[in-house]
Amino acid sequence: MASSIKTVITVGPACDSYEMLKKMILKGADVFRLNLSHGDKEYFRKAVANIRKAEEATKRNVLIFFDLPGPKLRTGKVHGDRLEIKEGTEYTFGRSGQIQVSEEIIKMISLKNKLLLSDGKIEFKPLRKDLGLLVAKALNSGVLLNEQSINFKGISYPGKYPTKKDEDGIKFGLSLGINTFALSFISSAKDIEKVRKITGEKSVLIAKIERIEAVKHFNDIVRAADIIMVARGDLGLNIDIADLPEIQKKLLAICNENSKPVITATQMLESMTNNVMPTRAEADDVFTAIDEGTDAVMLSEETAIGVYPVKALVMLKRIISKYRYSGILKRYKIADEHDAILSSAIDLVINTKINKIITFTPSGRSAFRLSRYHLPLDISAVTTSKATFSKLFFSRNVKGILVDSLEKTEKNLFKIAREHGIKKAIVISGLSLSENSTENIRIISF
Repeated sequence: MASSIKTVITVGPACDSYEMLKKMILKGADVFRLNLSHGDKEYFRKAVANIRKAEEATKRNVLIFFDLPGPKLRTGKVHGDRLEIKEGTEYTFGRSGQIQVSEEIIKMISLKNKLLLSDGKIEFKPLRKDLGLLVAKALNSGVLLNEQSINFKGISYPGKYPTKKDEDGIKFGLSLGINTFALSFISSAKDIEKVRKITGEKSVLIAKIERIEAVKHFNDIVRAADIIMVARGDLGLNIDIADLPEIQKKLLAICNENSKPVITATQMLESMTNNVMPTRAEADDVFTAIDEGTDAVMLSEETAIGVYPVKALVMLKRIISKYRYSGILKRYKIADEHDAILSSAIDLVINTKINKIITFTPSGRSAFRLSRYHLPLDISAVTTSKATFSKLFFSRNVKGILVDSLEKTEKNLFKIAREHGIKKAIVISGLSLSENSTENIRIISF
């Protein structure tokens, strides 16, 4: 059995129509990301409606989440929505410049350090400041679109967390029934706690790791967040790029240790933004992330503005399908009786070759802890919690099943098994005890 790694698709002009979204769902998209840094409320309202319409037509559940802007520094709009940057040419930055940026950003920029725009794709050498403008020379050619990122050495992210735009985005998302939000440029667990007070306890919060501060405080962040995203684009600009592979591997391992679903994001198949095939290095990158323990992989520009969004998803699914369990079982520390029983379930899988597990899990804990073993499992996680159901969309080898009553559903196990094509399974439940306990484990043939 191939590993069931989840796919996260960024929605943009290339794939936001009902017809394209329907194709994406049929080709295996699990989660759709709407980046609130690009677009207005009307755009996102229509995109959400199209996704839900496509979901209904395909009869396949998907998840939508809003990626909040955070305090990221960005350019404004450029004339004609795109500006051809030519190597060696001088450009002006500022409110009235060719590249619009705020006065605060101009003040922060040092003439000693390079400017990196559009996630580092375009580099500039600052030359001088004059009448509120910065003059800088392009060090390479490229295309600058609206509202692109700005990075430079010594960058600081001003203002409180979350920003006013973040709060507006949260309220807008909640009004559309969105309960899952990605938090950009957090520095500590306190940032997550502040957002949780606004979204409520039933929300699902994705902590994006993009700053060196977040790496330093990662152990606290991983406990406070529901999902982790290793956002390698900005992270790679804020640290020494040579350190990124080791940091990615370390973060994925910590997520696995803590049974926390993790997404690996940015430039997974970036060359497919304009080409029908990825590079060999990109294919290897996706495979390596899976091998290191990621639960989900995300496409960004490839699907948002790319020429071949569906082909990019199909290629991602093909690479995922080639991954096989290595046969090396990693054992995790048994923290309590719950972990001991789940460890016994893993031994059952190994000794009986039964690869299907049904777990009744209000919090999702059992599913996440079983998933981290990375065995070729098919885990059906039955829950009554909408928040838990949302989290399960990100977990490797797990399919969430949302029901009204766990007790009634367990009594109708045969019906669930028939609906999901299960003939024999290991069943884990603990309905007579508290939410955080597991009562029994059994094998049932249907």
